[in-house]
Amino acid sequence: MNLRPRFHLLTIVFFIIFAIPSWLAVRALAEGIMEQWAVRYAEKQVLYDKGRTLQPILREVALSRQLASSQPIREWAHKPENKDFARRAVAEMEGFRKNFQDHSYFVALLKNGHYFHNNAANEFAGEEFRYVMDPRNKKDAWFYDLIRKQRDIHINVNPDPNLGVTKLWIDVLIRDGNDILGIAGTGLDLTAFIKNVVEEDTPGVTSLFVDHDGAIQIHRNQSLIDFASISKTKSQQNTIKLLFDREDDHKAVLAAMKELEVQKKTVATLFVQVGGKRHIAGIAYLPEIDWHEITLLDLDVLLPFSQFTGILVVYTLTLLGILFLFNLALRRFVLTPLQQLDKAMAAVETGSDVPPELERLGSGEIGRLMKRFVQMAKSVTVSRRDLEFKVQERTIALERLTKIDPLTELLNRRGMSERIEAELMRARREQNALGLLWLDVDGFKEINDRYGHAAGDRALETIAGIIDATIRPYDVAARWGGDEFLIMLYPADEATLRALGERLLDAIASCRNVTGQDGTPIALRASIGGHSSASGEDFTHLLQQADRALYAAKADGRNCYRSSPDALENHLIRT
Repeated sequence: MNLRPRFHLLTIVFFIIFAIPSWLAVRALAEGIMEQWAVRYAEKQVLYDKGRTLQPILREVALSRQLASSQPIREWAHKPENKDFARRAVAEMEGFRKNFQDHSYFVALLKNGHYFHNNAANEFAGEEFRYVMDPRNKKDAWFYDLIRKQRDIHINVNPDPNLGVTKLWIDVLIRDGNDILGIAGTGLDLTAFIKNVVEEDTPGVTSLFVDHDGAIQIHRNQSLIDFASISKTKSQQNTIKLLFDREDDHKAVLAAMKELEVQKKTVATLFVQVGGKRHIAGIAYLPEIDWHEITLLDLDVLLPFSQFTGILVVYTLTLLGILFLFNLALRRFVLTPLQQLDKAMAAVETGSDVPPELERLGSGEIGRLMKRFVQMAKSVTVSRRDLEFKVQERTIALERLTKIDPLTELLNRRGMSERIEAELMRARREQNALGLLWLDVDGFKEINDRYGHAAGDRALETIAGIIDATIRPYDVAARWGGDEFLIMLYPADEATLRALGERLLDAIASCRNVTGQDGTPIALRASIGGHSSASGEDFTHLLQQADRALYAAKADGRNCYRSSPDALENHLIRT
């Protein structure tokens, strides 16, 4: 082995010996800081969410209590057949309806099973009596279950099949002493409540609300909500078990919930695994409504380890600097003269310039040999360079004319087609997937018609710039034609395509750089279809699948991303 690789190998060994312990120490320190900060953040976030949740609900609970305990309602509940009592009760209910946030109420009487309701539109004025409940009817099981459990207040999410609505219901027992006469209350619009309470704009934060058994009552994903929990057994309920990867995490969260119910502790925090990622779960008990609020914080999103790599970078650079100086001294006095001569000879063979410092290296016979070699190499290089420059100049000009779009400076259709064909061959050899994103500017004709073609060109140039800044350095973008762009990613799976497609949609939608003649920003939107190639898939089929995904994005309302699996699913649904 020559001296040069020996010294390089020795440098690498020194670096590894010092770098590994340093890396482990810095990482342990950073993770400890991250965990301490995350626990404190989780506690504050949970208390904040608790306050936001209770504020709208407690007011409705207080009004529902007043309605259930009002004298006209109780007198009528004792004697529902009395018309005078019924008339006064309806007037009382209508008075409360105007004060409820949802401007709706319900009253259900135990004695005759009559259910009364009116909504914000006053749709049932004069017809407040809606239907008669039956304990044998599953639709009415909620009423008789609440009566049987004798809980003065109950809050749950439940669809009312008879009324055709799904709401967050506040149920209060109508009592006269120890006698239960019925149930009164109101409902909050479920979609609006979720939007105001649990739909956070902060990435990595998920808030949800569960009852004391762990059944999910409020979640931004409504498919996880356990509707009508009161009438289900525990095995039938959608519980927090659906969220956690490990059974131990599920049990730990339930145990923390029970402790919060009996202790004075405000918030409990613990680490859990959700979707393959490490999270901190912050839990708070809401005794006013007998619910628990759970906030899940994704540590990979809120506290990426990359923020703590600055210390490691400084240390690494310092260590590399020391090793570099050591290696530099050896090379200067031992290896450089011989290495430079070898490099110069190789450079002449490949048509490169001879390093100018070559003449100043060495002494004696080696120095004279280097000077003569430099003079000879310069003569050869000048002649070759002149010829290569002329050829390159003409080649670049021709390349731009045939493969570059003059407006956006991206590849045109021809240039992109050649690149895709070449990458498909590479993908087959390496058995990787190649991905395409087909982007179409929404409402581009309207931009041209309203603001002029110059504004349309600026919009295309701006979107091209966004694409070029968003894609990876080794991905390729092209203006496919008109207001369509094609982006090739290699390698790329469905998840990579979707992530990049959604980033492009966000970047385009938030762009305000394109303006009309009066300076008014022009809103830009786009639809994107994505497809990841399968084994043996040819160029034509690849484009067809991406085009089908783009068609699905436009069919679903535009300004969205759809992949080829999405397009196939939509096609099956329509057929």
